[in-house]
Amino acid sequence: MNTRLAKETRDLLPLLVGSLLLISAPYLIWHIGDTGFGYMALGLACAVMGGSSFGNEFHHRTLSLLLSQPIARSVMWRDKMLVLGASMLASWLVLMVCLSVCCPVLDRDLWLALVLIPLCAFCGAPYWTLLLRHGIGGMTFAAAVPGLLLGVNALVSERLFGEDRWFSASTPILLAIYCALVYGLGYAKFKRLQAVDGPSRDLVLPAGLEAFFVRPLARISARFHTPFATLLKKEFRLQQISFLLAGFFCLIAVAGACLIKHHHDLAEGIIVADCFIFVVILPLIAGTTSVAEEKGWGMAEWHLTLPPSALKQWSAKMLAALSTSLVLGLLLPTALFMAGDALFHQSAARTSLPPAPEIMGWILGSLLLTSVAVYAASISNSTLRAILGAVGIVVAGYCVGFLVGVAVVEASRSLVLSMYLSHPGPELIPLLIVSGLSFMLCVVQWLAWSNFRHYGLTTNKIAFQLAIIMLCVGVFTLAAFVWTLSLMSASNLIR
Repeated sequence: MNTRLAKETRDLLPLLVGSLLLISAPYLIWHIGDTGFGYMALGLACAVMGGSSFGNEFHHRTLSLLLSQPIARSVMWRDKMLVLGASMLASWLVLMVCLSVCCPVLDRDLWLALVLIPLCAFCGAPYWTLLLRHGIGGMTFAAAVPGLLLGVNALVSERLFGEDRWFSASTPILLAIYCALVYGLGYAKFKRLQAVDGPSRDLVLPAGLEAFFVRPLARISARFHTPFATLLKKEFRLQQISFLLAGFFCLIAVAGACLIKHHHDLAEGIIVADCFIFVVILPLIAGTTSVAEEKGWGMAEWHLTLPPSALKQWSAKMLAALSTSLVLGLLLPTALFMAGDALFHQSAARTSLPPAPEIMGWILGSLLLTSVAVYAASISNSTLRAILGAVGIVVAGYCVGFLVGVAVVEASRSLVLSMYLSHPGPELIPLLIVSGLSFMLCVVQWLAWSNFRHYGLTTNKIAFQLAIIMLCVGVFTLAAFVWTLSLMSASNLIR
């Protein structure tokens, strides 16, 4: 194999394997029949691979080495795009096999959408990555810009032609023009690209926007001069991308609210998708940036030589990351949802809050997701890999819990059915969830803290820690089922 092709393949191979598992596992294990998940998984996988193809060069600061080779830029571009296209094609073929088994009947629009999703990512992600000079920004814009074009096109088609469809006749033409435009711009950008050495951040605001937001906060925080306060200011500055993401979330939610009277279905879809993506993504961003950014700069070890102890530095990191995730990732969407519910559905507005265990479960779930992202960042050297690692840990944990639960239910099916019919005990479920989330939160935080104090982690140690996390998930799932069965059995004996 060509050396350049082998290098590009090594860079994308972990992402390709993760993408194939993300696409195929839900269809093969749970036999879901929803095509919507397949579209989301394929779009996410293609956007991540497209942003990583050039984003890895910026993050690892190997762009100067790449551009200094005595090879034509057109050849470099061809090699990168060839490997990227082959990876996306493999993901597309796997999804086609899964859909042919679980969802054999698809209409013309759905088949056309399955072709346009990887095409938009293939053409757009390299250009946005080269323009913004980091991978995550390229992934975000590669997914957001086509979605924005679809929304605008749907509104225009409905207004002019009365077509109440998200995929109108003009959609393929519009996306084809977009793909041709961004592909040409990306190639032209790469041909005149100049290497800029220096520390690279995966998540960063534009300089003007950063100054606009940071200047007022800097004046307010200038009065705090204690060492711990300085650490907190540094950590909250790392979280600036989380605040920008929250701002975009609010803008999209307001835009959806403005459309809800005249375009109820479209507005509802925009708001639901906005909330779902934001609630899942923000804890990952807040958790990974607190640790992975400094490791990417090569400053993590240097920070441990500062006068404040490692425990104080870790406390500042967790206070900033967990509070940001909780306030922006859970309380803000909840407040906007309640405000919208009261504004647009006054007669059906909520009069009471959910039970305390349910509220505690949501809070602990958000904190646990952030802590998993922090742990993934402690074993990664980039924000992108930390985010993907956190997603992999969450999916693996869910699979372990699911398999253990299925095994227990199959082993005692008659006992479970008889006890459930006589004493369901639904009040136990929130308590079990709260206790399990609290236990896993302590385990994940302890492992992340252990990694923060020590560097040069070996593969065996990382594998051992991941095995501990999966074992804890399995043990708690087993204990929860046994506890539930024992309580149900005791209730039957009393009766």
